[in-house]
Amino acid sequence: MMKAEILVDRPLTLAEELHVLLLDRQGGGLIDADDRKIRYAFAGAGLMNLARERRIDTDLENLTVLDSTPLGDDILDPLLAAISGGENTDIVYWIERFSGPEIANRIRRRAGERLIHRGIFNIDPGGTLFLDKQVSLTRRYPGIPLPEGQDVVLRVMNVIFSEDIPSPDEAMLVALVDVCGIFGHILAKPELAERRDRIALVSRLDLIGLSVRNAILAVREPDAKDRTLHRIFQESAAGGRRKCPPMAPMGLPLIGHSLRLRPFPTQTLADYYRSLGPIFRIRDLASTLTVLAGPEANLFLQKRGRALLRSHKAYTPLFEGMDAQRIILSMDGEEHFSLRRAISSGFSRDRYLNRLPEIRDIILSKFPENGNAVAIDTFSHLTAKSIGLACTNYVLSNSEVKDMDFFLRRLIAVTVLRALPKFMMYTPRMKRAKAGFFDIFTNILRARLDDGTDQGKEDVVDAMLELHRSNPQFLPEQELRVSCLGPIFSGLHTTASTGTFALYLLLKHPGCLERVRVEADELYANGGPTPEKMKALDVTRRTVFETLRIYNPFGFLFRHAVNSFDFGGYTIPAGTALFLPTSVPHYCPEFFREPDRFDIDRYLPERAEHSQPGVYMPFGFGTHRCLGSTIAENHLMFTLATILHHRNVSMDPPDYKMKMIFDGVPAPTRKLRLKLTPR
Repeated sequence: MMKAEILVDRPLTLAEELHVLLLDRQGGGLIDADDRKIRYAFAGAGLMNLARERRIDTDLENLTVLDSTPLGDDILDPLLAAISGGENTDIVYWIERFSGPEIANRIRRRAGERLIHRGIFNIDPGGTLFLDKQVSLTRRYPGIPLPEGQDVVLRVMNVIFSEDIPSPDEAMLVALVDVCGIFGHILAKPELAERRDRIALVSRLDLIGLSVRNAILAVREPDAKDRTLHRIFQESAAGGRRKCPPMAPMGLPLIGHSLRLRPFPTQTLADYYRSLGPIFRIRDLASTLTVLAGPEANLFLQKRGRALLRSHKAYTPLFEGMDAQRIILSMDGEEHFSLRRAISSGFSRDRYLNRLPEIRDIILSKFPENGNAVAIDTFSHLTAKSIGLACTNYVLSNSEVKDMDFFLRRLIAVTVLRALPKFMMYTPRMKRAKAGFFDIFTNILRARLDDGTDQGKEDVVDAMLELHRSNPQFLPEQELRVSCLGPIFSGLHTTASTGTFALYLLLKHPGCLERVRVEADELYANGGPTPEKMKALDVTRRTVFETLRIYNPFGFLFRHAVNSFDFGGYTIPAGTALFLPTSVPHYCPEFFREPDRFDIDRYLPERAEHSQPGVYMPFGFGTHRCLGSTIAENHLMFTLATILHHRNVSMDPPDYKMKMIFDGVPAPTRKLRLKLTPR
């Protein structure tokens, strides 16, 4: 990769400047532009950069290699090597080749990584890109002198809204942005119409920009066999769009598919997907849901879901049960992005890794040297305590974990699953649990005042309190307490269930267990666990990946369509209730070989089954991807390593077979017990 010290003060490449232009500064991530056009734009940017570095020359039709010497640039050198080793001189051919998903997405990904390194972009733990705060305020790039160091958006706007003579780089960039239709996402229609002649003029000023522009225009439309997003999602089914997606078979009167989808719906939904396609309907006790499933749906919604879907209505009963008007789970658009950006530092992996000694003590306190333990209860307690420490600098007591656990399970059963009547929200036990749930917030604040240190500085609670102080209308006091507890209750059942599933799978596969134990012993050797050793874990990480594939508790999302859209040959009207099971591809043999088999080697580089587009998104996608995903992964790895290094563990009974309940998320029953002895 290009050396870090070279990157700091060098002007941005055209690929980097293009990435900055494509950033959605209000909602995070990229603007909602056509994926194919974005890929052409990054392919064109690569060729333009090679021409700027005098490695290639172009005219309106042909491309010539001037110098095949590598530049030491991990974006440009693979492109240069491909061109130098080929015989085709047609520039259209190279635009087509480099705009393929693998190459173009690699260019975009590398450009994004460089922008993060330069301090121009930041990325939250959920993977959402956003502009660095200092850059947003100053419109300057750190370490880069003017004029190149000025925000590219300002420079491009100055070029098209003035009569100044642009630099060759600016002319190339305008040509690239224009031919790929990106100006339509940056400018309002009247502004674009007003400056159309100026944009056309600037686009023709540089020969390299003009040649790449003409090449992109000359690229053919995809043929009938080209299964791009355009073909999958945008073309009408033969004979016009059908009105209603098919109803999944084998539903029962009154209860519909409720029994077939419990306790673990993924396998059944995968069967429906393979027989019915990526869109179908199911029924539960109270309603009909339209299901969008498979990699087609995941990719489509990752790109366009922000404009089409909202989560607020689906989760209204849940947060109303918490005496709140909204929580981050139910927010969308700009306010959701603003909250994520404000609190993202509190969810960083380093916050967890910096507390490893204390978290080790928490884990071992729940796994005694001798005795038995109910697996799911044990994992629930150690998860709540560990995440509470990492994100809020507060360790919950046993009674606080019990109150939170009971309150959330009862609340979800009544409001989301509708498995219990509403009066169950008002029983004496539920009232005590609810009071105990909110007392945790009071205790967190009291502990911070009593502590008097900066140990919790910049954690989630600090971020929430500062946001409340600076903008009490955006985050009022009534939402503050729920928001501060969010990291704990969001991960309580999901992460605890995954940890229990992971240990069960290891106990059922002793060969893999011993491989994880070897890594655990290495982690605790020579001074004990460190962040660097944690990052080097391999077998343990792949074990967590495979557990999240087989028993994924995060992969079930509820949304409502707020804008009508077309998908899979059907029109989805605004107002439709949607169910999005993102983990359906996990059980499809066309994506994961022998999907019922526990196989951690499917994540090795030579197989990398999970890297196929849209098939493995265990923490969701887009701007709603789980903000605590990196903490969850590290917590699961560290918990398994700590247990196996310090304890001998067996199941009681030894031949136990997993039984699950659907209790808000798919979870093991309390029948799975563990027998513990010291190593």
